[in-house]
Amino acid sequence: MMKYLKLFLIYISLAFFPGCEKKELENQVVVLQDEVDELESALDNLQGENKDLKGRLAEIKKLEKELKFLRAKIDSVAQLPGTLYSQAHKYFELENYDACMNLLIVLSEKYPDWDRKKVEKKYSDANRKKREFEKEQLRLKKVEERKQKRAAQMLDSIKNNVESVFDSKSGKTYYRTLRSTLCQVAHTISFGIELYLVVYKDGNREFRIRSTYIDKSGSDYHDPQWMNYNEIELLTDNNKRIYVNVDERKKEFIESTFINQEKSDDIIDTDKILNFFDANRIRVYFKGKYLYEFDMTYEQFNAFREILANYDYI
Repeated sequence: MMKYLKLFLIYISLAFFPGCEKKELENQVVVLQDEVDELESALDNLQGENKDLKGRLAEIKKLEKELKFLRAKIDSVAQLPGTLYSQAHKYFELENYDACMNLLIVLSEKYPDWDRKKVEKKYSDANRKKREFEKEQLRLKKVEERKQKRAAQMLDSIKNNVESVFDSKSGKTYYRTLRSTLCQVAHTISFGIELYLVVYKDGNREFRIRSTYIDKSGSDYHDPQWMNYNEIELLTDNNKRIYVNVDERKKEFIESTFINQEKSDDIIDTDKILNFFDANRIRVYFKGKYLYEFDMTYEQFNAFREILANYDYI
């Protein structure tokens, strides 16, 4: 468009000039036309170069993007040993020692120069923990096996040594031991301690303690004494403790020439007494006018445990 405008202006100018001047102007038009042609050619070249530069710029941006990706990948690869070690440590914390050691083996094979001392220590720790874990699992398995064996033995023991008596009038069932529950603690003094279980017709259950104090004279020169005990304490070898508050209003006092007896029948806390099942020894304290203490005899102790165990089987 610019080209035609220039020619039109030149044409108008020629129309107002005479002869030689016209000739000169025509020559100038030719020169100008050549310059215009050169400029247009140069413009075409520049436009082509500009297009080429734009293409190259797009290519450069693409290459820069690829370079950025490759650098990120290189950084990731450079950090991979640390990442593997971190994952191995997580397995260690989760007690998955096999997975931890396997990953550390891969790490040491792929990157043998990466902090080898650190890798070896973690592997050693995981291996030690694994052995300890396996040892503990084996111990627990044996404990469970012994428990099952004792449970089977306990069932036989309950069958042979515990009787159940149903009271149709009250609707209660009493589970009592057939073992002897008396223990002689002095020449003339004996104590009885018996645990028994009561099951009501609505299914509720409670433990009770039947206790006895006996002072039996050995001759006419000894007068039986009253103890007036008002509290009984039971203490296990694993520090489980329970107190029985004796209801003195319901105590029985039996007196004769050669013997004095005190008897009591008292309720005992179910949750606390059930904790006594794991005991290996129970010490008994009778408290009142005097203090007497003794370890339960074999018969007393097993009678105690059989009644406790029976709680879970009825």
